[in-house]
Amino acid sequence: MTRNEVGAVAVILVLFTATVAFFEAGMADKSDVANLQSQVSSLESSAPQTSSSQSTTTTHSSSVPKVAPTTRHITLIAKPATITLATNVTYDAWTFNGTVPGPAIFVNQGDTIIAKFVNNFTTMAHSIDFHAGQVNWAEDYQPVAPGQSITFNFTVEYPGVFMYHCGTSPAIEHIANGMYGAMIVNPSTPLPPAPGGQYVLVQSEFFLNSKPGADGNYAGNYTKMLAGTPTYVVFNASYDGFVTHPLPVQPNELVRLYILDAGPSEWSAFHIIGALMNTTYIDGDPSNVEYGLQTLNIPPSGGAMVDMYFQDPGGKNPFVTHQFEFVPRGDEGMFAVATAATTSTTTTSASPLAQVHVAIPQGAEANTAGPGYSPAKITVVIGVNNTVEWTNDDIAPHTVTSSSVPAGASKFDSGYMNIEGSGTFTYTFTVPGTYTYGCSYHPWMQGTVTVLAGK
Repeated sequence: MTRNEVGAVAVILVLFTATVAFFEAGMADKSDVANLQSQVSSLESSAPQTSSSQSTTTTHSSSVPKVAPTTRHITLIAKPATITLATNVTYDAWTFNGTVPGPAIFVNQGDTIIAKFVNNFTTMAHSIDFHAGQVNWAEDYQPVAPGQSITFNFTVEYPGVFMYHCGTSPAIEHIANGMYGAMIVNPSTPLPPAPGGQYVLVQSEFFLNSKPGADGNYAGNYTKMLAGTPTYVVFNASYDGFVTHPLPVQPNELVRLYILDAGPSEWSAFHIIGALMNTTYIDGDPSNVEYGLQTLNIPPSGGAMVDMYFQDPGGKNPFVTHQFEFVPRGDEGMFAVATAATTSTTTTSASPLAQVHVAIPQGAEANTAGPGYSPAKITVVIGVNNTVEWTNDDIAPHTVTSSSVPAGASKFDSGYMNIEGSGTFTYTFTVPGTYTYGCSYHPWMQGTVTVLAGK
């Protein structure tokens, strides 16, 4: 046995002894927990390093200042919407806020959530169930009648990648028709930033009738749901969407993935071809850490956060479920590694542009680290180039919705912009000042227009 192996065994034995002693103590107080965590941290830091790959793992440092908790208001609206699952395949979905998955919600550990749920269906009751919440189910998670709403609050005590969904019976039908989303609770002690890319990936199943309805859209088949025979198993409700539109990442820069398996029934055996998951936080909690995973097993309603690196500039790395029967049904995607590390793929214009066009780039609906608009900041001059056109090049619908405008100016809203370049919005600015806007579906998408007076 080598010296490194002896050292590693010693660390394991000490950790095991400390853990046994801790649990034998019975009703341990918080100081016991802190002492044990301190011992574990000390042992980990002194443990022999057996490979260079360990230097690429993420550390959750206690020296980083904690984020102060705050109060956050969240509104989710149950509403029917037509989504595009695959080429020439549209689906009558049941949604939160008009999209599948519902909007990704980012909060911090310790935040107080004031949640408002509105049911805009006309004939069907729905509900909301936040897995991150600890509430009175009989009061807060019960069905809400059509046209009605409910408001309640809870504190998010644990960090993680949590599912939210409609829990109205039969829950499998409501989830399979699209009523689910991810709530990411960041730890109170922040993790390091991920400049290489940051994405939310949600696996789910769809069970289609054999033929479309009179409106040309498919609907869900309840018999297939109960039998567990999905037509599609996909990421972010798009058949091969991230194959035709790969997610861009930077080489040798930290990439962070928030992964949720919304089910309703199948596990995800998440695997990235040609790469290893350097640091994986089971359920998205930094306390539950594993290193160097080849395949990540996530149960229905389970989540994970993955920190990793892509080492080959210009390469491509597919991601799939290793439950291969579902790959032909759409459960795959691609990471496109840039040829060289760059600070940002989104440009900023500080001077007037000759032709003003803003794109919503591919991957914007999953890339929570990007502004979602390219260029994110533009400057225009009245009478010269004050008409701006936005084009949606992503695989998901988006909006261009003003959040603040100068005094005397009108607010603007594109409404639902269709997918893959077929959705455009044009607006002419007539009042000088600074305008901020974003996407109603994806709150991390933000842009700014500075309007200058013409000469």
